Amino acid sequence: MKNVLFILCDQLRKDSLGCYGNPYAETPNLDRLAQNSVQFTRNYVANPICMPNRHTLFSGMYPRNHGVWTNGLLVRDSGDNLMHYLSENGYQTASIGKIHFEPDGCGAEDGSMESEELWKKKPEMNDFHGPFWGFDYIELADRHHGASGHMVDWFRKKGGTEEMFCSKLNPNDPETGVDPVPEELHSTAFVGERMCHYLEHIRARDKPFFAVASFPDPHHPFIVPQSSAQRWENREVKPPIGTKEELSDRPMRYLQQAKGEWSRQGVKHAVYPDGLPESAARQRFAYTYAMVEMIDTQVGRILKTLDNLGLSEDTIVVFTSDHGELLGDYGLWMKGPFFLEGLLSTPLLISVPGYQHNGAVDHLFSSVDLAPTLCGLLGLESPYYCDGQDQSAIWGAGLAETLRKSCLVEYRNGYGAKDCNYKVLITQDYKYVYNQKGERELFDLKDDGAERTNLLGNGRSHEYEPVMQSLLMQELLKTESKRPKQISLA
Repeated sequence: MKNVLFILCDQLRKDSLGCYGNPYAETPNLDRLAQNSVQFTRNYVANPICMPNRHTLFSGMYPRNHGVWTNGLLVRDSGDNLMHYLSENGYQTASIGKIHFEPDGCGAEDGSMESEELWKKKPEMNDFHGPFWGFDYIELADRHHGASGHMVDWFRKKGGTEEMFCSKLNPNDPETGVDPVPEELHSTAFVGERMCHYLEHIRARDKPFFAVASFPDPHHPFIVPQSSAQRWENREVKPPIGTKEELSDRPMRYLQQAKGEWSRQGVKHAVYPDGLPESAARQRFAYTYAMVEMIDTQVGRILKTLDNLGLSEDTIVVFTSDHGELLGDYGLWMKGPFFLEGLLSTPLLISVPGYQHNGAVDHLFSSVDLAPTLCGLLGLESPYYCDGQDQSAIWGAGLAETLRKSCLVEYRNGYGAKDCNYKVLITQDYKYVYNQKGERELFDLKDDGAERTNLLGNGRSHEYEPVMQSLLMQELLKTESKRPKQISLA
């Protein structure tokens, strides 16, 4: 039985990596992994928010079936996920870093194992290592800036102090800054070091492992150690796609977000009526790439440990992200009810030992497909609750044609967006966005990859819309609700 090393990032755009065409960020370890992987160029999230898509990645269910539509919802473990399933089939399971199946705040208090409130009130939590959500062993580090969970004790033992998190913020942008935390005490280093320690610890066991290394970055705020900031002080960064002036035929929330007026979870970002200052935008790019390079270093460290322990030939390696980042495209930043490629299409590398037909493929792949595909690669049947397709045949036959004809993205009430229900359908050539209020967008991804022209904008019609509506309905009916529960803020 093969092992699985699952490497997960938070809010990582695929075009932040060298293997996906970025000429600025240096990602040699991930680029080498890509050379020995099937590299998906058309991998789409089922929901562009952390908690919903993480539940999808590990269950193979759409949000309407696992019930998690947004962040901050207190969810209980139903047992319907990959970790429980693999445990039942003889695997030892572990997660190091950010899990985010439960709220990390939002007033959850003691109701959530991942809430900061719980860890502050109960220092003895540091001795708890599982079981949790099907993981036999966990070490938590959830925050994007500072230490949290099990990382706190690790941080202090290495000489870390509270003063190390006194960030020096950019006066033009409170979302960016430099802190005195050295790279070796950053959460990214914690995940890398502790995953290596775990692999060394379980090497001699008879059971195969399913181990998740989950980095909290490159999520905002854009705050990095001094050494990382210095390396990017004068380096070139990738220019964003488009400007906010090109949002005229988009729904109003797009322009509101570009100006900083759009609110998420009741908190407004700084208002920039003329858009984010160029200097601040450049710094966000630079610090994102700095975080990506730190992740690459730790991925290299983990992969080297696999090699040194003689585990590489028996271990499937997966690298992906829970969702992307708008990262300045059309003046937009971060995430929410926005459906541009930079947010919806994420990196996905899957390296299978002994498979020689690696390389980039444009097969459509969805977050719902990952769990059943991993089961297929491990020689297991897909769990009954999976909505996705087992695409493991790609490795057996090197299929020329995509197995999936379309990808579905769902978004419903939450993260600042009230009274909305979006369905997005992506085919090989088109993207169709439908809202219950009647908002419609249609983009020709083949001829307009930058998504500059809404073919349905300003009252225009398009002959292909009825086809997309029909395909959308088929996809919804194909995976209609299997669960009576629906968890929502509505």
